Amino acid sequence: MIKKHWGLIAISAFALAACDVVRVPGDGRDPPQPAPTVPEGAPGPPPPMVPVDDPWGEGTDTDTDTSIPVTNTDPDPDPVPGTDTEPEDQSDPGSEPEEPEPADDATDGGQTDGEDPVNGSDEADPVDDTSDTLPDTSDATDPEPEPEPEDDVTDEDVTADPLPVKFEYYAPGDLIPGTGFGQGDGNIYAPDMVFPIKTAPTFPQSMVYRLGGAVGGDQCDPENFSVPWRDNFCETRSSNRNTPLCPTNKVHQGQDIRVGNAADCNAMRRQSAQERGLHEVVAVEDGIIQHIGTYSVKLKGTETGNIYSYLHLNMRRLRVSALDTVEAGDTIGFVSNDFGGTPTTYHLHFEMKAPVEGEGIVHVPPYMSLIAAYERREGGLGKLVEDDTVEVASVPVIVDPSKLIE
Repeated sequence: MIKKHWGLIAISAFALAACDVVRVPGDGRDPPQPAPTVPEGAPGPPPPMVPVDDPWGEGTDTDTDTSIPVTNTDPDPDPVPGTDTEPEDQSDPGSEPEEPEPADDATDGGQTDGEDPVNGSDEADPVDDTSDTLPDTSDATDPEPEPEPEDDVTDEDVTADPLPVKFEYYAPGDLIPGTGFGQGDGNIYAPDMVFPIKTAPTFPQSMVYRLGGAVGGDQCDPENFSVPWRDNFCETRSSNRNTPLCPTNKVHQGQDIRVGNAADCNAMRRQSAQERGLHEVVAVEDGIIQHIGTYSVKLKGTETGNIYSYLHLNMRRLRVSALDTVEAGDTIGFVSNDFGGTPTTYHLHFEMKAPVEGEGIVHVPPYMSLIAAYERREGGLGKLVEDDTVEVASVPVIVDPSKLIE
């Protein structure tokens, strides 16, 4: 009986020793501490790419997560085999368990934010440079809208300041009444020519049917320098001069031009014939001096082929010789009254011969070409006037034909 009790005591002692290893609820000891919780807001470990049977490494023999290798990210230099989340407690059962250190905030793959997994430094991992592929738009602003195209501006839409009126003129072919039958030809036969008088004011008009001519009076009368321009192409003459552009024969084949003012006229009167050289006469076009006569100079234009004749210059003071090449604006000579011994007034007689269809090269009216050239020279306009607006021009002139001169 005693042996039976000793046997029971021995079995009980062995069982009590085993209780030190196997813990049971209510034995008075502290339970094992749970794994530290991840702070709120901290990123947890990445979710597995495929489902696994034992995501927390609690001892399941089968590992189905073969696509993602497990790496040890514990920065401890002497890592203990096992998982990061539930370390095995190997302390003495009779001793107080150590407080587990709080887990580091983990990033993808268990690596701390900004920590180098090799040397533990705080340098951030290098970031791939995408400047070559992704432009920096931090300072970019919205592009300005393209301006709408403006409407085409035509000459009609632009209102230019009107040019000033520089002179007045009668219509082409409107001769002084009783002096012939003019040709109302408005053609400009030399549209680009230079005006033949270089700078002085001019008054194209009749030299025969104005004061100082066959009607009497003084050629230096101020009235001759204050009237509108007037055509005198086709004026009646005594000599047999003709052109198909005049309705009758024995006509004036050019345009007479009075130059300067009354004071200039009197100044030339006081000069000797050899000295007269107050107003320059110029080439109206680039060309060649084709001929020099007793009281005339002929210029042939190289651009148009027109032939221009200058009469009554001071032949003693010419600036050109026959066959000279001249440019438009070059001085040819000076205004005078040379007429081979025949008296005439101080003026320039200007003629123009140009090709006319069906007629060949003939004398043409230079009047409208002179008006256009003078407007360019003066930078202004001529104003057309009617006969009844100028009193002196409405009186017919009757002269002795024997007194008709060039």
